[in-house]
Amino acid sequence: MRTVLFLVSIVFNIVGTATANEVFNRCDTLPSAQMDLFTYGSPSIGTSEMNFRNLFRNFPIYVDNANEIKLLYYHYVETIKNKKQIKSYVKRNFPPYVPNWGVAGSQGGNSDIGEFSTWRFTIEQDPFQTIDEDIVSKMMREVKIGYEVWEVVFKLWDTTYHYYMFVNAKTQAIVKWGNIFGANIPQSHIDFINRKYKRDAKKHIEVVPILHHQ
Repeated sequence: MRTVLFLVSIVFNIVGTATANEVFNRCDTLPSAQMDLFTYGSPSIGTSEMNFRNLFRNFPIYVDNANEIKLLYYHYVETIKNKKQIKSYVKRNFPPYVPNWGVAGSQGGNSDIGEFSTWRFTIEQDPFQTIDEDIVSKMMREVKIGYEVWEVVFKLWDTTYHYYMFVNAKTQAIVKWGNIFGANIPQSHIDFINRKYKRDAKKHIEVVPILHHQ
């Protein structure tokens, strides 16, 4: 007789990617605390760059379909000087410049397969639809004059995309709202992956390349 132990599943397809982090934070069906790819492994962010070192280390470990989205490199671009710059960079983070993304995850187990946990990005097949200007406007309010601009370059569907992220220069905290890589991951998924490979995530640092392009 098959015994089902537990099953929790959640799927979001987020138009324009801007609300992925917000929706994930609101959901109370996923168990345990929430982590993110920018701070896990180094919760005390000492420099702006540490956000991206963490991202490049954590992404291939904890994202199930990381092989579909190849992170190439990151680099510092400039510091925001005016609102016109904010609008220009934010606009380039939405269709038609980048696809629509969402997040999906499931956790559970049964007597046949045992425990499982998944967390992945979902990518729209028709990714370049018109984005809601209200979402763009809210993202612009999250970015302030004096914030740093960092560029992350990734490859998807044989196309290279340039994505811009914003960092508070005083606190080194990255702006996660509207950030396609900023959705929180359940701590229980991270714990599952760490148990699966029988080693702490920090040990992956030596085998996962961190690419920093000047």
